[in-house]
Amino acid sequence: MPRGVSLTLLTLAVVAGVYGQDIARGGAALEKFDLDTALSAYRAALAQSPNNYEATWKLARALADKATLSKDRAGQKRYSIEAEQLARAAVALNPSDSKGHAYLAVAVGKIALYEGGKRKVGLAKEVRSEALRALRLNDKEDVAYHVIGLWNREMAELNWVLRKFAEFLYGELPEASLDDAIRDLRRATEILPAAVAHRVELGVTLADARKWSEANDALEKALALPKSRVTDEYYWEIAKRNLKRVKAHLPTGTKREHSQPRR
Repeated sequence: MPRGVSLTLLTLAVVAGVYGQDIARGGAALEKFDLDTALSAYRAALAQSPNNYEATWKLARALADKATLSKDRAGQKRYSIEAEQLARAAVALNPSDSKGHAYLAVAVGKIALYEGGKRKVGLAKEVRSEALRALRLNDKEDVAYHVIGLWNREMAELNWVLRKFAEFLYGELPEASLDDAIRDLRRATEILPAAVAHRVELGVTLADARKWSEANDALEKALALPKSRVTDEYYWEIAKRNLKRVKAHLPTGTKREHSQPRR
């Protein structure tokens, strides 16, 4: 083998080893719920290898989590926009893998939170499209089921004006109902039973559908789960808030104090 070729291969191997270590460091940090260290590690991996698909979608995921946990609205939007840009890059790098599409749906959905009604509905079209693409590529992509479940809930609860705009935008508005949302969120929990976020959003949706007993069970189960993701405490707070309205609708004698989250 010519000396120049061997040196090139050696350099590539060294670079691959470095960004591989950074990706592993990011994963280890997330296991300890250290999101800032994970972000730093994934950024370092991407700096070493700008076209690395794994580093790109994992950084997009971490930024989406940072947006969720940020207390500052401007920061939430900034992290969401960066997550969306990286998720688009991930999709371009590997359009045949579900992760890029799933986290693009997540990031666009987060950006929609900062937009007005019509713009929000317009972004929702892409959220649905990317989530469905992820599911076509991988029918076990729990994040995509979570996203499409929330899409169904949001569309089912649109007011008349925004529904008419959505019909104009889509041509014919895709079917959406709380039952569809419940089905998709149940599927997410079946794929990943330990995910607090899936169970909390399922409980919230069951409550919106006035299925109080089922909602209570879902939210109680979410609070009983051990912490497994950096965003779990955020979702536990949502669960506790929603349990108050759920328990108000339960028959006397079935109400009980909810369990404390397991840490």
